[in-house]
Amino acid sequence: MKLSSQQLEQHLAKTLAPIYIISTDELLLAQDALDQIRAAARKAGFTERQSLTVETGSDWGKLLYAEAHSLSLFATKRIVELHLAGSKPNNAASKILQDIAASPLPDTILIITSNKFDSRTEQTAWHKALEKSGVVLQVWPIPLQQLPTWIMQRAKKAGLQFTPDAAKLLADQVEGNLLAAAQEIEKIGLLQITGVIDHHAIAQAVTDNARFDIFSLVECALSGNSQRCIRILDNLRAEDVEPILILWALAREVRTLADIAKQMKQGAPLNTLFSKFRIWEKRQPSVRRFLQQHSQADCLTLLAHCAKIDRIVKGAQTGNAWDELQLLTLKLTGSVIITN
Repeated sequence: MKLSSQQLEQHLAKTLAPIYIISTDELLLAQDALDQIRAAARKAGFTERQSLTVETGSDWGKLLYAEAHSLSLFATKRIVELHLAGSKPNNAASKILQDIAASPLPDTILIITSNKFDSRTEQTAWHKALEKSGVVLQVWPIPLQQLPTWIMQRAKKAGLQFTPDAAKLLADQVEGNLLAAAQEIEKIGLLQITGVIDHHAIAQAVTDNARFDIFSLVECALSGNSQRCIRILDNLRAEDVEPILILWALAREVRTLADIAKQMKQGAPLNTLFSKFRIWEKRQPSVRRFLQQHSQADCLTLLAHCAKIDRIVKGAQTGNAWDELQLLTLKLTGSVIITN
């Protein structure tokens, strides 16, 4: 059975399924859903919780089997959580999941969390079996135009009353980052602002920390948004982020792109390379865009630029590291031509 995030609360008020699958790239929404299921399970007497976090390459199917069939030490009802991240089950693990779906574990709720599954994964036998026996939670990203409404609802749960203008201002500040929005709402709650919170109160309480983090910069550069890249860099500099950390993230991405471009030149299909280099579905359009515009030789030139910045940061060469980082970023966006 498939449910949306909005249907989950109503479902949990009526019943508990033996299996839940939460797959999304929105970590905050995944955590919210997980917390709701845990709370409902505890209320129903599932007081013991065991958690398995999968590492790439580990034989987690056997671990899950052992955990699921072990005797409960402290309670008769328990929750078993399997956190897959981006890992997919091998044949043995797939068979174990199908067996659990066919015969759900007694007095046990299995919760599986993962990055967003692609359509191919959703058509696998193990996923179909789990969906038939349990609940697949469809957690979609919040569209930007709906973010103010989401902010008002979350603020209300925190005992705060936002005006629409206040919610719109906060949405603009966080630029779609739900975790940043949640943190700002929590901070406003700690400030103990009473009454209706309007946009003036938000302006005073909220800093412009629209999650201008390093990985946002990388993704923004590959997407070709040069203006936002400059804004992100300016904020990272204002927050005293070390240039070497930014360079590390950019250089790591360029090295991966260089490897992909090299293997594409040798005839490897891009979709196969996406899987090999663990480029998740959400990031594929921006990576594809970059590779359509840049060659392996371009990537090697960018790596040479990274080496130059590294020397500047370490004092082995004169220059301004921030200016060079901006130039490197603009080259990644395609707004500055890469020359040898």
